[in-house]
Amino acid sequence: MKKYIVILLIPFLFACGREAKERAAQLKASNDSLINQTTQKDMTINDFLQSVNEIQGVLDSIKTKENIISQSTNATGEMKHSMRNQIRNDIVSIYSLMLKDKQRLDALYGKLKASGMKLEEFRKLVDHLQREVAEKDSTLAVLKEKLSGMDQVILAANHRIDTLSNEVQTQGQQISSQTKVIDDQTTVLNTGYYILGTPKELKKDNIIKGSKLVPDFNKSLFTRVDIRNTKEIPLQSKKVKLITNHPPSSYKLVTDGKIVKSLQVTDEKAFWSASKYLVMVTN
Repeated sequence: MKKYIVILLIPFLFACGREAKERAAQLKASNDSLINQTTQKDMTINDFLQSVNEIQGVLDSIKTKENIISQSTNATGEMKHSMRNQIRNDIVSIYSLMLKDKQRLDALYGKLKASGMKLEEFRKLVDHLQREVAEKDSTLAVLKEKLSGMDQVILAANHRIDTLSNEVQTQGQQISSQTKVIDDQTTVLNTGYYILGTPKELKKDNIIKGSKLVPDFNKSLFTRVDIRNTKEIPLQSKKVKLITNHPPSSYKLVTDGKIVKSLQVTDEKAFWSASKYLVMVTN
């Protein structure tokens, strides 16, 4: 009897074993699917985090450049040409960085939609990053406008400097011209003329007539001197007579025996005060 029961149970046991194997296979497949989904989800999250970190890093870099530009544009005094060029280069660099950020944000949004996962916090973070990028756009526009305004101020200042430079140059030319006039006048005031000759020679040269000076006498034969430096005029004659008017107290004739060696000016202002022309007749 027991043998019959065992024989009858064999088909049932085989059926239960098959069902258990099938159930185990289904469970394994379901588990593998869950593992794959979890792995994919982890990869997607890691990808999101990497993109967010890259975007945040770029935004930090933009903020640093903005601070440099803001400090430079707020600085008092003259801004060097090289500094303005550096600011322009920084603005171009910021634009390039922001363009990359926008591209990364667009790609990140695409990944979020394609993932099918409900990552609400990630969506909020991406929205926040997009708003920050938009703010950077506005800030950058303000910086560009400020830099443009500074260029206008510098242009006006340069124009003013050019005008002042021209005025200084004109004044310099006027001063130079006036200085020359003053120098010429000073030279004229301090220039004296003298001539020495016998009565016959001086009459022939149309300088004297009798014992008097010709009103329109010939001035071309006179020796020119600087009265400030001329203290003595060599003569080397036996007898010397002054035709022109010079105070006796302002000069003296230096003799050596019977020879008059020179005329020595003791007071040049007084000596030349009446006439800048000295005519001496020798015998």
